[in-house]
Amino acid sequence: MLAALLSLLTQLNYKPLHEAGYMGDGMTIAVIDAGFYRANDPTVFPQNQIIGWYDLLQGEPNTTDTIDMFSNPQNYHGTACLSTMLYHDSMFVGTAPHANYILIRTEDYYQETREEVDRLIRGLQLADSLGVDVVTISLGYTLFDDTLTNYTYADMDGRGAAAQAVLNLARHDILVCVAMGNDGNNSWHYLSTPADADSIISVGAADINGNPCSFSSYGPTADGRVKPEVIGWGGNCIIYNPSYRDPETGKEGILGYSNGTSYSTPQIAGLATCLRQALPHLSAMEIRQIIIESASFYPQWTDQLGYGIPDFGYAYNGTKFNDIEQLIGSTDNSPKAAKIYLSSSYGIVIKKGGEMFTPLGIKIN
Repeated sequence: MLAALLSLLTQLNYKPLHEAGYMGDGMTIAVIDAGFYRANDPTVFPQNQIIGWYDLLQGEPNTTDTIDMFSNPQNYHGTACLSTMLYHDSMFVGTAPHANYILIRTEDYYQETREEVDRLIRGLQLADSLGVDVVTISLGYTLFDDTLTNYTYADMDGRGAAAQAVLNLARHDILVCVAMGNDGNNSWHYLSTPADADSIISVGAADINGNPCSFSSYGPTADGRVKPEVIGWGGNCIIYNPSYRDPETGKEGILGYSNGTSYSTPQIAGLATCLRQALPHLSAMEIRQIIIESASFYPQWTDQLGYGIPDFGYAYNGTKFNDIEQLIGSTDNSPKAAKIYLSSSYGIVIKKGGEMFTPLGIKIN
């Protein structure tokens, strides 16, 4: 677990931010999600940092998810997302452990309907009215229980109602991070909405070595914009699972590992919050741009990796991580063979002729 945390620090290079004291103090993050099982438990999270919570499913006539947002052991997705930012103990520290949080439930755990999109829009409007600094959304919509209401790829153009609602927050100087989705291996392998929105940060998933997770959904948007903007650690990444019960001790809750752009997204949102704290003179759009420009492939990009892994140390103070490399092989035995390295910043890289490339052939500057 500690080794994984060290790898995360290295991959996103956010140690300079935290060591300088920028851990989210005085900033507010809205987490819009499904259930937040045990997020109101002081043994899980410091309750003085959860400054508000809103359950938009309560009183809804068509919802099947009638258990309140803190009490359903099956519905802990929001808690797991929150843990990547807020959880901290001797084994793991989230990316924004000192920030304040507002929890908003809009997702019906038991069904997939257009009503959830409408509730998400109301949740976004609520977050806007509360004056938050950053919003993280690990929800996305493509296909529904009623197939007649399905979206098509052509709808992923940033012009839909949810994408426009997200864009409206960006216009109000709120930085929004949205999960790309986990459909990379499916027949629908594209992004979901509202990840198609303009002026936000849509986040894909990589493993701890920086290699793309096959499940991470692909861009670009239907109108040709780069998506995702960046990727984070979403393959076998650390989360807090509040529902797990130890069979020997009966203790509930454990740090464990899980997969998904749902978890890479709040990691990036937490660090974006720390960056906003560190650079208060910059707008949300300016913070977004320096995060993108810090990424490992920028200005090049791919449909699944976007601009790559952001370097938050570089975004903060212009200093790139001092890359640590280990030679693990070569393409052949000739003196001019390309050498294959395991890099702490970029994962597996190939060096040839004084230049460095990703396994996909993208040049790393």
